[in-house]
Amino acid sequence: MSSFADDLFIFEIANNHQGSVEHGKRIIDAMGDIAARHGIRAAVKFQYRDLDTFIHPDFRDREDVPHIPRFLTTRLSDAQFEALIDHARSRHLVTVVTPFDEVSVRKCIDQGVDILKIASCSATDWPLLEAVAGAGKPVIASTGGVTLSEIDKVVSFFGHRAVDFALMHCVSIYPTPNERLHMSFLARMKNRYPDIAVGYSGHEAPDNTEVVIAAVAKGADLLERHVGVPAPDRGIELNKYSMSPGQADAWVAAALRAREICGPGEDKTVSEAERQAIRDLARGVYAAGSIREDERI
Repeated sequence: MSSFADDLFIFEIANNHQGSVEHGKRIIDAMGDIAARHGIRAAVKFQYRDLDTFIHPDFRDREDVPHIPRFLTTRLSDAQFEALIDHARSRHLVTVVTPFDEVSVRKCIDQGVDILKIASCSATDWPLLEAVAGAGKPVIASTGGVTLSEIDKVVSFFGHRAVDFALMHCVSIYPTPNERLHMSFLARMKNRYPDIAVGYSGHEAPDNTEVVIAAVAKGADLLERHVGVPAPDRGIELNKYSMSPGQADAWVAAALRAREICGPGEDKTVSEAERQAIRDLARGVYAAGSIREDERI
């Protein structure tokens, strides 16, 4: 199993930095505080797009495609992203990046990013996966909207290239209602790929801590959520699937409680105190009549 992914909490910043290094650092600091408070191994994740080639020139001014103005208005330079990567390292956080194109993969390599993440929408983008596989980095692949046969192909692809990788059960609905989470599929993935770490990347409502408990109970090895820091005075509000620092703290706490409840593995540990408790309640044997000291029973 991929040790790089064990017990990892990933805080996905996405575009919630709002195109501001200062605000991005504010998010990183909030997540670093949560990681330190709970004593967890945590990462912050960024998204890299080479927007000059990612968006077709004829579409750059289109406002009817909501992703385009969001990407362009929150654009950061390579140097600005590097400043955020450095700040994450200063807070002892693992660095993760989702590259959406080959240029961004090269940027990840140049910046020494720790882990590369494949977005669900890129799970069958084989040229991109080839570039990621060649980067020599651990990889996490999300599977939202991806069929089981397609997941098999991703597993085969990375397996044949000796890539150290993990999978994430994910549902690409924003936000995801409980009835669409299909959390039992996570357990199916763990049974199907026993040598691969399998986690959960969530998009449910940010105040919903029940889902992460279910994910841990189904065996999630790593966990991911979108996070941000609201700043109403700056006009910064969070979307319907991103957690505020308070919600992220509650999410981590719920996950840790679930891990405690589930225990460290599938083995059963019986303590001497528990053995004594059942001995105290078990029925014994006694003689129906008197027995002489030298009488053979």
